Amino acid sequence: MTSTASHRVRVLGGALALIVLGAIVLTAIQPQAPRPQPAPKREMLQVTVAKIKPELVDQWLEFQKNETIPMLRKSGLKSRDAWTTATFGEGFTYAFVTPIENFAQYDGDARPVRALGADGARAYGEKNRRFVESTRTFAIQTRPDLSYDIKMTAQPKLALLTDLQVVPGKTAEYEAFVKSDVVPVMRKARVGYAVTQTVVGGDINAFGSLIFYDSFADIGKGHPFLRVLGAEGERQLLVKAAAFVSHAERHVIRYVPELSFTSRPTT
Repeated sequence: MTSTASHRVRVLGGALALIVLGAIVLTAIQPQAPRPQPAPKREMLQVTVAKIKPELVDQWLEFQKNETIPMLRKSGLKSRDAWTTATFGEGFTYAFVTPIENFAQYDGDARPVRALGADGARAYGEKNRRFVESTRTFAIQTRPDLSYDIKMTAQPKLALLTDLQVVPGKTAEYEAFVKSDVVPVMRKARVGYAVTQTVVGGDINAFGSLIFYDSFADIGKGHPFLRVLGAEGERQLLVKAAAFVSHAERHVIRYVPELSFTSRPTT
């Protein structure tokens, strides 16, 4: 019995105590509504996309393994996931995903300076710039409320990446559409589906989605929209999405384990 109920019993006497006790017992034997689950936690991630000079890719890969990864580990970085274009998309392009614990981490020295000192960082930067044609860095947040997690036990080999621009002012409608129409399809298809949203460094109306696969053969079986809904159902879904989405691009990307590392279990 709660302290509030006990206080009322002492004040109002034994007759009311029986009523209170009866109410408690009745409540205890009634079916209880499920407790609301806390909303999945969003995480902040840094994404750096690098275009490597084609003629220097092999040397750059060795540089990454022998110098960049040790430097990042020494600087205290906990994990890095590396992806690259897999046939369908812009070639010689790599994306590196690292955690953002908080934005205060950007107030101090850059990671090469932390790990190598000022002179070492300067030498490292000179080497790195020789390989790189262009880079772009932006921050995203994960959207587990718009995703479907199938509890993968191993890192997927491939992903179908869709970059979306949502019509300004239509974000709420787009999110409702994903929850009501897209996530149920992914659940029926039994595929992992992850959604992210750009925070800074790019279009704030940009969303990205990843559908995870282990082979091109699986990708070739058709998009989950087609496999679950059929051709006409897929067409209707895309027509509905057109009210919220102004632009969409699809690419295939491949996970690169030799350029990735983690100090925690992979999820």
